Amino acid sequence: MPCPEPLTPILVAELVGGVYEAAFNPRLWRQFVERIETIYPDLRITLFSHDGNGPAADLNVMVNFPEAAYRDYAAHYVSNSPYVNFVPRNQIGLPTRSETIIDDRELFRTEHYNDYLRRHRLGHYGVGMVLEREPQVWTALSFADQRDDEARRDHQMALLDLLAPHLRRALKLRRTLIEARSAAMASQAMFDGWTQATFVLDRDGRVVTMNRRAEALVAHGDDISLNRLGRLRSFDDRCSRVLDAAIVACHAIPGGFARGDTDLSGVMLPRRHGGSPLHAMLWPIASAAELGLPMAAGQILLVVSNPDDTPPTAIAWITRRFGLSPAEERLADAVIGGVPLAEAAERLGIQLSTARTRLKSIQAKTGCHRQLDLVRLAMSVPPLWLG
Repeated sequence: MPCPEPLTPILVAELVGGVYEAAFNPRLWRQFVERIETIYPDLRITLFSHDGNGPAADLNVMVNFPEAAYRDYAAHYVSNSPYVNFVPRNQIGLPTRSETIIDDRELFRTEHYNDYLRRHRLGHYGVGMVLEREPQVWTALSFADQRDDEARRDHQMALLDLLAPHLRRALKLRRTLIEARSAAMASQAMFDGWTQATFVLDRDGRVVTMNRRAEALVAHGDDISLNRLGRLRSFDDRCSRVLDAAIVACHAIPGGFARGDTDLSGVMLPRRHGGSPLHAMLWPIASAAELGLPMAAGQILLVVSNPDDTPPTAIAWITRRFGLSPAEERLADAVIGGVPLAEAAERLGIQLSTARTRLKSIQAKTGCHRQLDLVRLAMSVPPLWLG
């Protein structure tokens, strides 16, 4: 066999860079493994994650490994592999030669060798290492040759030793990213379930994220739209300026959040083809993560309700669950529907001071210390609970 490519700093840096690139983009693991094969032509290389008793689908890269051999391995031979059986005892990140796991005389008497390795001409002169190991889950990088080329195997051991810490960090990073993406998907699914069109804006009023009802509202395009800077615009320029001013005023609220007694004004956005105006209500938030939303860069929550096409609120369920009085139910229904507190008081025929006192009672009963929390509670109630 030809002499392997020297392990120069440039080569090692290239491979290490490939490791971390693959941690962020799993499709690049194959490119990384194929680059190793150019150093050791014809080498059989596997980068497997094992979940339970077989290979896992999420990280499964093979070079010079026949598809038939993989199918047989997954179907049966993983269960009698002496190398797999050694995994629980193998030190994480320690390159290991195959003969230290099982010597040739013992290997040649096994079903795994005679009916699998030999039949598929896989070679058994191997080196490899376990990269991560959790209960029922482990990942390993393995090399195997047909012939016992001592210099080539020494070279492989040296390469694995150099890559070991980086591969381990990359796999930890990969799992962290998978968990973060799963959490983001769950947050987005919950956000999409909110019953009102809802936007998260940054400090400059640009949309950071939105739920599905908001996407549908913007996609319709008749009433509000996004400009090229990512800001919400009404078809009426005057109303766009009023909305911009409301965003600035909302961002300027002391402390960066709305306290329970803060009376936030709404913005009425006319509709191009008539009908009741859209109600736009804004609340300052520390971050979108405060609400369990998919992105954490937001500063303002903007809820747009359409009085002519609004799904039933969860006010009946909230009333039953928290024991609101009929008067409190009517006020909560108005606040949740996006009506500013002063306007709600006028509609209900009560003083603004009475409305504020009643709102404090609602917040005490529900544990919602801000109007925003009350709105979020209502929008997060699954439709099957609506009464």
